[in-house]
Amino acid sequence: MDQEEPRPQVGVGVVFVRDGRVFLAKREGSHGEDTWASAGGHLELGESLEECARREAMEELGVQVGEMRFLCVSNIIAYGKHYVDIEFLGDIGDQTPRFMEPEGFSDCGWFPLDNLPEPLFQAVSYALDSLRTGSYYYPGDGER
Repeated sequence: MDQEEPRPQVGVGVVFVRDGRVFLAKREGSHGEDTWASAGGHLELGESLEECARREAMEELGVQVGEMRFLCVSNIIAYGKHYVDIEFLGDIGDQTPRFMEPEGFSDCGWFPLDNLPEPLFQAVSYALDSLRTGSYYYPGDGER
């Protein structure tokens, strides 16, 4: 049997902002452990990017995402992995995110955009930079 060459994976995430605060949860048990992140995961075969973002938000945080806006695409080589990552800003209205996969997170909260916890998961760092600056492409290695 031929062994496949490792290839980058496709990650999709969605951030939630309400009243100048962003919802973040501390990752546990996967790459980027102990970093602050939003909902996100792997794109599945046949799934649109928006479907993936909505599915991950429901699976991880139990929230239904309404309108979404594209934020950015990034080439992320970090945590021993390589991802092409697409991030969205999602509207969850007044829903309260809750851990649907408690083993995946250890803490959470709504944080002011100008006073974020550290360290941020790389994809979320790019997403929030995109929200602030309007940049939409991050090639990796700090270049733009």
